[in-house]
Amino acid sequence: MIARQIAIGFGIATVFPLLIYYAVSIFSPPPQWNAFHTPVAYTQNMSPEERKAVQDRQKADNDAYVEAARAFSLWLLCVAAPLGYAAILLGARGVPSGLGTGLMFGGIFAVGGGYWWHWAHLQDWVRFIALLVTLAVLVFVGYRQVPGASARWPRPAER
Repeated sequence: MIARQIAIGFGIATVFPLLIYYAVSIFSPPPQWNAFHTPVAYTQNMSPEERKAVQDRQKADNDAYVEAARAFSLWLLCVAAPLGYAAILLGARGVPSGLGTGLMFGGIFAVGGGYWWHWAHLQDWVRFIALLVTLAVLVFVGYRQVPGASARWPRPAER
């Protein structure tokens, strides 16, 4: 019985982030490297001006690819983070253990994956807020899961 719960939890934790990725990919496809870059053959007979023109075109192609990747990763973040937080909270609500554990791990992986893709494009203060919110959700869920934690927690009037 426990092995089934572990298998269900592992399956949900694996499939949930992939489901989010491919759902976003349907509406905002990730950029393909080959669509932005064309192969260039350098020859010994190229003048320095021709080489510079080819390098400038390659840089422009790469900049366009990076911008398209940034746009895709932003969409992924905007979908994965809220769905991941919802899955964590739903998994902590007392659903059967294999399902709840799978939702919680799947939510953690979805949030982590959403931020992983877009992390390089975020400013430091946004990174801090994102980590703070994630930690707050996990602490909230952890606090709610510990039996008797609310009875042990000192209330302001009892100090």
